[in-house]
Amino acid sequence: MLAENLMALASLGGRTVVAAACSDAWEGARRGFARLLGRGDPRQQQLADRRLEETHGQLNGVAGEVPEQVRVALEERWAGRLEDLLEEDPEIAAELRALIGEVEATLPAGGAYAADHALAAGRDVNISAAGGGVAAGVIHGNVAPPGPTVRDPVGGLPGSGSGPSVRAR
Repeated sequence: MLAENLMALASLGGRTVVAAACSDAWEGARRGFARLLGRGDPRQQQLADRRLEETHGQLNGVAGEVPEQVRVALEERWAGRLEDLLEEDPEIAAELRALIGEVEATLPAGGAYAADHALAAGRDVNISAAGGGVAAGVIHGNVAPPGPTVRDPVGGLPGSGSGPSVRAR
């Protein structure tokens, strides 16, 4: 079975393929993923390129907004292909990680993705409620702020206005 970090990398790769297919970054992303999936075999690279173009066509051949279930299904399909690649050659993880970074750098900034009661964002997320509503946010995974914060002696949170802010060092 594939290690959890490699499964997460494959999942990120699947989302990256789909995000790129809906953007101006597509040509570079397509070439990079086809090369990576082809692993030096021209026939495998052609097959990967054809599959990538099919994905692009599915996402761009629809009038209006692409249904979320179509996007999710394509992301999962590409994640599965990348999981297979990583299972066959775990050493290719660094190359996949670099390719994802290159493609993400060409995608529109501040992109966010939502599905299955979850939100992933590359930047700040502000959560608020109005009219008696409820707003909540939960983080799963290994995420850390720039420096851990601690409650001040008065019991207030840093920056809350109740007591002096204290940052742990």
